[in-house]
Amino acid sequence: MIAYLTGFLWLRRNPLSLVFTAISPFSILFILFVVSNGQYVQFAVAGSLVMALVGYGLALGQDISLYKIEYKMQDIFVASPVSSVTYMLGLALSELLYGLPALMVLIVLALYFSTSLAFLPLLLINVVLIWGTMSSIGFFLSSHMIHMRNATQLISFVNVVIAVVPPVFYSIDRLPESLQLLSYVVPTTHASLLLQYSMGFPVPQGWSISLGLAVQGLYFIFFLIIAKKKALWREK
Repeated sequence: MIAYLTGFLWLRRNPLSLVFTAISPFSILFILFVVSNGQYVQFAVAGSLVMALVGYGLALGQDISLYKIEYKMQDIFVASPVSSVTYMLGLALSELLYGLPALMVLIVLALYFSTSLAFLPLLLINVVLIWGTMSSIGFFLSSHMIHMRNATQLISFVNVVIAVVPPVFYSIDRLPESLQLLSYVVPTTHASLLLQYSMGFPVPQGWSISLGLAVQGLYFIFFLIIAKKKALWREK
């Protein structure tokens, strides 16, 4: 119901929102395709898909800040039997609705460049883990914001740090070895490596699918707990 009210009804009145949410990942995909003459299109697809999921998840923080600070809508849910996690998941689903067409196109492209359709379950698990982790981070950050400007700036900064700086759009072997080890701490690195692996690209020695899923799973559980336990749900 929360996703219907904040997502579906809005899209029915403002269908152009579907276009706006697709601009960032597809713009970078287009630039990399043109600059490399299609040589790095697989990296561009993998990076764009990860970037889109990060953006849809973190955008939850901006929306929740708007509902909490400007509209005071969160007070209604706080006074109701709805839990903070239910509220977060409802709004997270609405964010997913905004980006669903773009996300479907990127998933199809990722499957097109994959070496086998057997990677589809891995791809879907990858999508859920990144989206869930970033939604939890967005919810936690938004709960501590006291002004919309702070929320917008912080979410934009975190987006760049997580989706652009790590080896998401490029191969990890382009980094010095010390930075490669540091990049393994970032969950989006593993998400991109999983996609690159499915497309037949070589992956670093010592890295495996189980390691990538384990790191992402730990981040997902950790930030979900943080969102539930440490987010400021009720005003003191």
